[in-house]
Amino acid sequence: MKNIITFYDTEFTTWEGAMERDWSGPGEYRELVQIGAVKFDLDSLQELEEFLVLVKPVKNPVLSDFFTQLTGITNKEIAKDGLPFPEAYKQFRRFMGEAPNACFGWDARVMRENLGFNGLPAAEQDFDSFNICPWFKEAGAPFGIKGRINSGKLAATLGAPMKVIQEHNALHDARSIAASFRFLMQKGAKSPFDGVTGRRAKQ
Repeated sequence: MKNIITFYDTEFTTWEGAMERDWSGPGEYRELVQIGAVKFDLDSLQELEEFLVLVKPVKNPVLSDFFTQLTGITNKEIAKDGLPFPEAYKQFRRFMGEAPNACFGWDARVMRENLGFNGLPAAEQDFDSFNICPWFKEAGAPFGIKGRINSGKLAATLGAPMKVIQEHNALHDARSIAASFRFLMQKGAKSPFDGVTGRRAKQ
């Protein structure tokens, strides 16, 4: 059986200055708009499958100009291809299957917030992830990783080979995590998953 993990990333509603305010402004919520993921073989260090879905926000159904400029995702695309969160989440869980999952930062917290918005079980035992960010900051320090960095910039900062699509696209950013992980493993880094299955979303 292959030793597989799912690396994933999310994009969620935002406005100018929202990150600095920690989304505390009036009417500001981190509603998911896009989920992207890749299944990754930890033995061969190769991607196996990809996943990408658009999600229709409900609390703020009209995307801000700031969000569209950041991600390239438009209101027209959401109206045409976006799914209600429960359906998008169901597809994401189906894609992950039994594999453990990992994200760069606090995407699992945002996922739980969205589960809560939609009246679904939202505790850590219902959905959680292995946060690989601290590992990258330690293992990647000799290769230029320092300070605050987002998942989409990881590969470019390290010089890890990957085809650039668009930073702040969830699939691109998941691929950036995977490419950066491969790069550091090939440079001799110790895997954070040795002897650890990673946190798995409860079925």
